[in-house]
Amino acid sequence: MPRLPLIQTYLLLAIGLFISVEATAQSAAQYIAKGDKELELGYYQTAIAYYKKALHLDTNILEANFQTANAYRMLRNYRRARDFYDATIDFDGQDQYPEAHFYKGLMLKQLGNYKPAMLSFQTFLSMYRARDDIYRWARDEEVSCYWAMEHEFDTAFFEVQRPDSGLNSVHAEMSPFFIDAQSIYFSTMRYASDEVKKSKPVFIEIKKAERDNDVWHLVDIDLPIAAKDVHIGNGIFNRDSTQFYYSRCEELSSCQIWRTVKENGIWQDPQPLPDPVNVLNASSTQPSLAIVGEDEYLIFASNRERGKGGMDLWFVPMKQGNPTTRLRNMGSTINSKGDDITPYFDNGDTALYYSSNRLPGFGGFDVFKAKGIPGNSSLPENLGPGINSPADDYYTHLHTTDSLGYFASNRASGLKKSGNETCCNDFYRIKVLPPPVIADTLPADSLASDTLLADEPEVIEIENPQNLEELQTLLPISLYFHNDRPDPRTTARTTERTYSETITEYLAMRFDYIDAVNGSAFDGTTKMELGNVMESFFEQDLKRSLSKLNKALNVLLRELNKGASITLGVKGYASPLADSDYNLNLTYRRIASMENYIVQYDTGSFVPFINSGQLTIDKIPYGESQAAVNVSDDLSDQLGAIYSPTAARERRIEILRIERNE
Repeated sequence: MPRLPLIQTYLLLAIGLFISVEATAQSAAQYIAKGDKELELGYYQTAIAYYKKALHLDTNILEANFQTANAYRMLRNYRRARDFYDATIDFDGQDQYPEAHFYKGLMLKQLGNYKPAMLSFQTFLSMYRARDDIYRWARDEEVSCYWAMEHEFDTAFFEVQRPDSGLNSVHAEMSPFFIDAQSIYFSTMRYASDEVKKSKPVFIEIKKAERDNDVWHLVDIDLPIAAKDVHIGNGIFNRDSTQFYYSRCEELSSCQIWRTVKENGIWQDPQPLPDPVNVLNASSTQPSLAIVGEDEYLIFASNRERGKGGMDLWFVPMKQGNPTTRLRNMGSTINSKGDDITPYFDNGDTALYYSSNRLPGFGGFDVFKAKGIPGNSSLPENLGPGINSPADDYYTHLHTTDSLGYFASNRASGLKKSGNETCCNDFYRIKVLPPPVIADTLPADSLASDTLLADEPEVIEIENPQNLEELQTLLPISLYFHNDRPDPRTTARTTERTYSETITEYLAMRFDYIDAVNGSAFDGTTKMELGNVMESFFEQDLKRSLSKLNKALNVLLRELNKGASITLGVKGYASPLADSDYNLNLTYRRIASMENYIVQYDTGSFVPFINSGQLTIDKIPYGESQAAVNVSDDLSDQLGAIYSPTAARERRIEILRIERNE
């Protein structure tokens, strides 16, 4: 199964490679075989040319359509890739290529079409039988799409600006490192002709530019790092600019971090860093330096063993300018199961900036920030819309003390050639915006504790809503379930049970929950407090859940009969007792029990609207990935894992959105 090419993973660029294809008549299978070979070698345009020759002979060939889509995906031509994945799906009557749904979802997400992308991931998950990495990846992307829809209109904390002229080209720019406002080092692949031959490949190199009257001009680089027939990129200086670190890749799958040292004012011949930075059978790239007081750390990306998945961020303490032997993974706080790359440490803000393609975000790679020192970082925070887009956003270089920085992105607004608006990286300048004013200028202790912010009006729940607008006051509508219900000890995604049936059984278990509290080792006061909370949960949350659902359904039925088209957004949760795959299926069953209740409601009044598509349900089965951190995953801890108020509230689905479709 094709994955991101290593040149994108390690140095992150995409270019078009054009070479001639012989015009001799051959069979479709021969053209496909030639295309596969070119695809494997990284000559994606050539591969497309061969695949299209096969499709010219027969447009219905599944393999040719699927591989053409993969080649366009490698070129980051999201629209063309989506079209060929669509063609694969249309011609695939026996589901030979279920992955087409997954990759179509990725392309739709990178075009910013989050809702149809989420549906593509859900289709893939429903038909794909293996429980491998691509299955788990699709599950994460499903969650990410919903996250993007929730946050795409958040307040931006950065103003994204076009950089001054002369810095970008129609080719690929990456890895900016500015010394001051007037000089910058960066990596680029600039070539004179679009006709790139296999016999004359083009390599990445580091350039230096200086600004004069708001125009950047390339100048001679003053470092002995040039090398023939290798990729050179990702340069960075140390604290006093006497050492320069960079990536050197003689082969796309094998990068090393090199360094040149200035002695007596003269830069010495560069050398690769020793073990543990550079090791056999792994790539090490994208060096960054973190300076915290007197301590210095080298941070870099690597796909070596014992990582969390894909490219991980690693760090090693430096001593007297040299790496020590104490290499450490940045840990699961920073690293995801995907690729985590392009680290930059802002010494002024003591924060790590990096990009990940597996954490919830808006596109392929999003930029994240984690406060703290290497080895002791906070959870990463997505930097939000603006700096992050549906495209790939990375190589952030930010000085928060100056409120300015740069990053690279292949978003459609850059200097691109016609035909592929998202092929190549451009630089964008960012300005840190001041935090929004959330209160007036009165001293904090003079404000009443119950003062409401002007932009956060109190929402008063309307007891008996009469229309969709009033119905919004009931949201979210939470529906609760006992542990592993409905249908315990199964991996099925559907159920014949209805929510009303499950809640009737749940209410009958009230004394089981109270007994679990009374039988605990807590003191009498704590038992009384927990018991009161549990009584409130059964009397208020659990009993009222069905009542709120019925009120919502009454309004929906009236609006549907008037001709409205409506979508419900439903999110599922589970406590973390079982593994992730099991809990994902469990949340699907819980959503299905609500659907079953809707189907039988008012003697089937909703059935015609469901069948016609007038009423649709967007399912977001989070599993336990969003479970509260204080819910136990230890089955021997019956109170903490099953019977506690916190665990009980975690086992739920929520109707979050009720929207009238245009």
